[in-house]
Amino acid sequence: MSASEEETSLIRDRESETQLLVSVRSAAEADLAVAGGANILDIKEPLNGSLGMAKIDTIATIAKQNQLRLHRIPLSVALGELVDWVHLTKIPSLPAGITFAKLGLSQCLGKPDWQADWQRCRQAFQQQSASKLNWVAVAYSDANDAASPGLDEIVAAAIETKCSGLLIDTWTKDGRNLLDGVDVVTLTRSASEAHAAGLFLAIAGKLNPSLLPKLRNICADIIAIRSAACVQSNRTEGIDAAQIVEFRRLMRTTLSDRPINRPRPYTAVR
Repeated sequence: MSASEEETSLIRDRESETQLLVSVRSAAEADLAVAGGANILDIKEPLNGSLGMAKIDTIATIAKQNQLRLHRIPLSVALGELVDWVHLTKIPSLPAGITFAKLGLSQCLGKPDWQADWQRCRQAFQQQSASKLNWVAVAYSDANDAASPGLDEIVAAAIETKCSGLLIDTWTKDGRNLLDGVDVVTLTRSASEAHAAGLFLAIAGKLNPSLLPKLRNICADIIAIRSAACVQSNRTEGIDAAQIVEFRRLMRTTLSDRPINRPRPYTAVR
């Protein structure tokens, strides 16, 4: 069994439970997130935006650290926005041990060739990666602010291009949360469309414990947090393991009896 297969099998073993993803910017934060109970680590640099890419050295250090864990957990990496890589002349080499990868689509609204550019960029990253990358399409709930294609268009593109999952997040990090840009009915419909096509659904965007009751019926496979895991709930501050422990506890109590009508999570991981 490959490292990627082993990591995703760990998730499948907990398929009835919504997984908690915590975004981290350093090896020290990764340790704290794991201690707090994170199921998935997402490597990013919050100062660089919603999907800000961390330095390659940081990604490599966290990946190596994860390989040494007794129980490895899946790693996700944020690669910035597609427009950051439009010329494909500076694609870095990603280390072994990365399971999921994400590219944002801000500034792509109205560009007829964005899907072709997106696939070319994904292929370029795969060629430079030491592991097979499972792509997660990203739709922004504040698509107008991001000048991104809309949710329905990205869901269709994710299915057509055989992504493993769909993330719905906020592009603007100004205090607004996911539900300020998209309603629960729309999120539930997107979850159903993704699951019907074999994709998992992740949701993010300044999610905090008070929002969990509103999210329980969406049947998201992953809840992703950064600010809720940080000191003073500030996404640019350091990770606080105690806050992750509490968030995870509230997830379990709030979501434990939610409807489970989706296929096995991560069956689309290839």
